[in-house]
Amino acid sequence: MRVLMLSDVHANLVALETVVAAAGPVDAVWNLGDIVGYGPRPGECIDYILGLEPAASLIGNHDWAAIGRLQLDEFNPVARFATYWTTAQLRTEHMHYLESLPNRVMEEHWMLVHASPRHPIWEYVYTAKIAHENFDLFDSQVCFLGHTHVQLFITESMAAAGQPPSQPHDGMVLSVAEERHIVNPGSVGQPRDNNPDAAFAIYDTEARTVTFRRVPYDVELTQRQMDEAGLPRPLITRLALGV
Repeated sequence: MRVLMLSDVHANLVALETVVAAAGPVDAVWNLGDIVGYGPRPGECIDYILGLEPAASLIGNHDWAAIGRLQLDEFNPVARFATYWTTAQLRTEHMHYLESLPNRVMEEHWMLVHASPRHPIWEYVYTAKIAHENFDLFDSQVCFLGHTHVQLFITESMAAAGQPPSQPHDGMVLSVAEERHIVNPGSVGQPRDNNPDAAFAIYDTEARTVTFRRVPYDVELTQRQMDEAGLPRPLITRLALGV
C-alpha cells in the first residue's frame, strides 16, 4: 500500500493542492494533524482533507486550539491572533470534524501521533534525548509524527547513542524494515528548516520504505491570501524563508 503522509498543513491550501498533485496516485492518506492555524484557508483545507477520505486523521495542537480545547497561554501573540481568526472562519461542521479526531492511531507495524508518543499534542521530538525517551513508549516498528515542521528520522540505536535526528534530502528512500524508527514527513504548509518548499512523505507498507519529498509551490499566492485576510505580517513573511 502506498500511503501519502501529510502533516502541519496549517491552512495553506495552495501547498496542500501542490503536494497532492506531486504525490501522484496513492492507496491511502494519513493526516498527522494541524490542518488549521496560521494560514488563510482553514475551512477549505478541512474540506480538501475530507475529500481525500483519509484512512487516518489526527488532531494537532493548533486544531485543538481552534476548537477551544487548548489554552493559548503558550502561544505567542501572533499565533494567538491567528488562532482567534481561524476559529471565526470555521463552520459548525468543521468544528465537529476537528472535535472527532483522535490524538493517536496504532497498528501492529506503525503508530501515528501529531507530536510524540509521550505527549501526542505538544512535545517536540527534535533531540536524541527526547527521541530515546519516547522509543520506550511505543512497540511498533515505526512512529510517524509531525509538529516540529522539519523532516527528520532517527533510529532507536541513534537515539540511544545520543546521535541527533537526521534530515533527509528530497527523494531519499529510507528503509524502516529492520531497525525501529521515528519519522517526521515535515510540514506541508509551513516548513521550518530554511527551505520554503512543501514537505511530505510516501510510506510503502509492503516494502517498509519511506520516501521523503519536497516540492515548490506558489508561496506568493498564499502570502497574498494571508494579506487579504488580515493575518499578521510575520506569518506572511516567514513562509518565503522557511522559518
